Amino acid sequence: MRKFQNEQFSANAGNVKNSRKEAMHQDAFLKLDEAAEERRWISQTAAREIAEIEHFRDSEYRSADVNALLDFYVLNFVDPLMAMMHEAPHVADIGTGYGWLAIAFALRTNARVVAVEQDNARLRAARKIATVLGVEDRIQWTQGSIAELPLEDRAFDAVYCIEVIEHTGVNRNYIRELARVTNDILVITTPNKLFPIINHDTALPFCHWLPLRLRDHYAARFGKSSLQQNNMFWSPTTLLSSLEDFDRISRFMQFEDYRTYRNAEKLLNGRSGKTANRCKSCYFFLVSKLGKHAIFFVPNLASTFRRRR
Repeated sequence: MRKFQNEQFSANAGNVKNSRKEAMHQDAFLKLDEAAEERRWISQTAAREIAEIEHFRDSEYRSADVNALLDFYVLNFVDPLMAMMHEAPHVADIGTGYGWLAIAFALRTNARVVAVEQDNARLRAARKIATVLGVEDRIQWTQGSIAELPLEDRAFDAVYCIEVIEHTGVNRNYIRELARVTNDILVITTPNKLFPIINHDTALPFCHWLPLRLRDHYAARFGKSSLQQNNMFWSPTTLLSSLEDFDRISRFMQFEDYRTYRNAEKLLNGRSGKTANRCKSCYFFLVSKLGKHAIFFVPNLASTFRRRR
């Protein structure tokens, strides 16, 4: 990892800088707590309106807790970026789906946001959701494919691609296309091919390691055929080697370090009333001790990259 101490993510930039950054994190979390009073982001009336939006109402997300979704995106992606930036960034959300990340940025920050989605019907639904939340005009909505993004070179301070590339096939050109449009930060999340169970898929042990035809039989045997979508997953080596001009600056998944991850996880569990999974927490703690090699042993390749100067 190249001169990590010179990055905004540095843990060794001096006591003053660390104190200031810690205060920024605490302030961000306190603001989120303050916004949480009345179920935080939206009313029950707005949630019911969103649940009836065309296309969204027929999806598996119809019954999702929108407040919890927005909390997830704010704590996992929005706040970590804002802790790095001195001013409102220009952000792109590639494969925006129903727009949750783009909407979270618009609700939480003054960032200029572009949302790109290939499926036009899904994009229309995302715009309607944003309208209900009052931020439709804060986001530039664009139809486009990751194979050839309708965006200028190095046009953004940060580009996000969240749980998309497992659906596109393992093609390095897609990663390079994401890299082309960012001038600084690139955040990618996608399931780890090396991990034996992928919840994003059938959640059947080793299913994604099988040839496609055998996957179908395995999934059918356990009543998971509807979840077997022939996703093609990336290995850590393939992903990392596709970004020649970038350094991976996150020490644990997309976060600065394991402690930052735990802070976000605690807040999310507190919001939802869930109890942390002790086995998962213990496993992640042990894996975090592997430093940059932890990416090989976590269920997701979530990473924050920075373009070399």
